[in-house]
Amino acid sequence: MINKQQQTCTVLGAGTMGCQIAFSLAVAGFPTRLWARRREALAQAQETLATYFEFYVSQGLADAPDKQQVLDLLSYHHTMESALDGCDVVIEAIAEDLQLKQSLLANAEQLCPKNALISSTTSALRATDIQSALTRPENFCVAHYIQPAHLMEVVEVVPGEKTAEQTTNQLTKLLENCGKAPVTCPDIPGFLFARIQHVILREFADLQAKGLVSAQACDTIMRKGYAARLPAMGPFEHADLAGLDLLNSDGAKAVWADLCNHSDPANSSVGALYAQGHTGMRSGQGYYNWQERDAEAFKQHRDKVIVESLKKEKH
Repeated sequence: MINKQQQTCTVLGAGTMGCQIAFSLAVAGFPTRLWARRREALAQAQETLATYFEFYVSQGLADAPDKQQVLDLLSYHHTMESALDGCDVVIEAIAEDLQLKQSLLANAEQLCPKNALISSTTSALRATDIQSALTRPENFCVAHYIQPAHLMEVVEVVPGEKTAEQTTNQLTKLLENCGKAPVTCPDIPGFLFARIQHVILREFADLQAKGLVSAQACDTIMRKGYAARLPAMGPFEHADLAGLDLLNSDGAKAVWADLCNHSDPANSSVGALYAQGHTGMRSGQGYYNWQERDAEAFKQHRDKVIVESLKKEKH
């Protein structure tokens, strides 16, 4: 049975991230309102959220009899007034555009209760910059959910310069009640997760552009090599295991000196593909040909692998 929580949450934005966040809240027992400007987006979201529950059941993450109870915790709104009336928590999940986020959250702040916690799931925009548009910036704190947000445990909690400690604690507690693993991160570009993700891509994209390696080889090294070891130990643990003397050797210095230091993605193969109109899975072509590869099958496989990894970690 799902234990109903006391706080009412509102998610602004019914795209992929908004739906995944809303589901993670509802499946944890929180009454959750999902807002979108277009009714069609809400209709699609309703179907998507039902699909998420079926996936949970197939993976042993939820019990089939609880489906209606979870779905009943979700409501769908195309007016912000109804979505925000009396809510306790607001989580914005729209496009990565600072002005759009500031405008939407400033409007939301006027419509929700004065003591409501306000958050954004941005992956790179600074919390301090977003909260500068609010009249109650102390109530704001970033919650960077990592896609797929309904499956990934880690959520980055990023307070801005004017965020109250109570707000950070409140957000952390909410996430813990959803079964997440919140990690407080510094308010720097990319925080921690996206930052390391960009570092890896920058290095591999540089090597690929030089013709030294294929995209497939890099992905294989990550999936079957480096990532396979990560559940057992992180980079600092590995550094201690290998020995810091080794990481100060001539060999290590040669590697560090040879690493890519491009400061603009446009100078890499990422920029070259983008200039040709290739945006990846969405356009059907990126580093891979997604007209030949099945994008939906790829995402389903990704989700199953993540779930299996989480199950192994918990055992």
